[in-house]
Amino acid sequence: MKSSSQRIAVLPDRPDSRLLVELTSHASDLSEASHTLASAFAAGESSELWFPLTSHSVTAYIRPFIHSNVRRRLDQMPEVPTVPPSLSRLHEVVRQYRNTTIAHSQSNLALPLPIVLLDNAGNPTKVAPVSLINQMPMAFAERFAELVAAMEDAVERATQPVLERLHAWVKNKTAEEIGNWDPPEFVHEAALEFNAGERRTGVPRYTAYWQEQLANDEQVSEHFSH
Repeated sequence: MKSSSQRIAVLPDRPDSRLLVELTSHASDLSEASHTLASAFAAGESSELWFPLTSHSVTAYIRPFIHSNVRRRLDQMPEVPTVPPSLSRLHEVVRQYRNTTIAHSQSNLALPLPIVLLDNAGNPTKVAPVSLINQMPMAFAERFAELVAAMEDAVERATQPVLERLHAWVKNKTAEEIGNWDPPEFVHEAALEFNAGERRTGVPRYTAYWQEQLANDEQVSEHFSH
């Protein structure tokens, strides 16, 4: 049994717990898209940060709508409302933008050119590579923000009844029952060991990466108790 001072427990594996995990994962991606887009607006369209920030917001937004080995696609979950019809065309354009421009370089929004520099008489002086890039226009970004907000709202509305069902299920559980639930696994690695090679599993496991390897697991446990 866990210590009586424990103030957090992880719900055991059951259909609604798994559904909540999926919805939380999608909500996290959409929140990432929203916050990154807000940072782009704060930086401004003329900022050198505009292109990387809007690009990342597109990547984060589309994650819920592509295949994953650990969760269903958001648009294939019957619990979640679909993209509003008024924004469906915009959603498709964002999806295409991610596929042809952000994740791959094959659209006409980026034009690499081999050019030659000429002197005043029109004679060649130097060969140089140039890339012409069309970044996301402000007007489009504003509409994109509406789309992200709409899908955040859809996920939030789908999450609420799941929370209510789980609350109703858990409120009559005894401290002894809850104390026997498996806790998440916390491990630590040196910062240079950072990698994304492992996929999430049904067993909650979190790796903390440190600039210097901690001496023992007690220090890790102490860190997560605060």
